[in-house]
Amino acid sequence: MTTTENTDSEALARVRAKRGYVLPVHELLDEVDPEILSRYDALASELLFADEPRALELKTRYLVLVGVATATKGDPDGIIHFARRAVAHGASRREVLEAIALAGLPAGMPAIEEATQVLHRVFDES
Repeated sequence: MTTTENTDSEALARVRAKRGYVLPVHELLDEVDPEILSRYDALASELLFADEPRALELKTRYLVLVGVATATKGDPDGIIHFARRAVAHGASRREVLEAIALAGLPAGMPAIEEATQVLHRVFDES
């Protein structure tokens, strides 16, 4: 089953209803196979949003994802999305910047330089 701009599969509709948005990765997985999207969403939901206590609070989980998105380079939308989510859950600008700076240790300074190109979309628009 493929999706169009006007018609969501049941899996994509569930993601949209649960999160209030869909990401390009959700649309891609849905187009490949809605069952893959359902399984991906179940894993992501369990890791990020599970009701039982986790060792890391939600703000910290998003800060980790900011660092990973920075270190993997080429994912400016991920940096923006995760940074906005971290801020929405109480992270300060400095905490987001530190998550990005820490990513430079394994990924190198080019990763940090790329991340700084999108930071204004997180802090200047909010």
